[in-house]
Amino acid sequence: MTQAREPDDRGLDRTLRSFDRRISRLEDTQVTGRELNDAFDRVYEEIDEFKVEMNRRFDAQDAKIDNLGTELNGKLDLILRRLTGMGQDNE
Repeated sequence: MTQAREPDDRGLDRTLRSFDRRISRLEDTQVTGRELNDAFDRVYEEIDEFKVEMNRRFDAQDAKIDNLGTELNGKLDLILRRLTGMGQDNE
């Protein structure tokens, strides 16, 4: 089963494609070594910022999943107690 992509995923994909195009253009350009180095430094700085943003999003997603798991475990425990009769006053 495929999972629906989040709207933000398209933005992330677009950003990655943009980095790829920029790097390809830099590789094919006729500039001095210093200009090329400066351009790559700017791209690498942006990639680092992008990685921080991706990690922040994935950490937030992991936290949501952990909270959901905790909530589901609590509900399953309650259901199992009721099914087995352990949730009544005569525990």
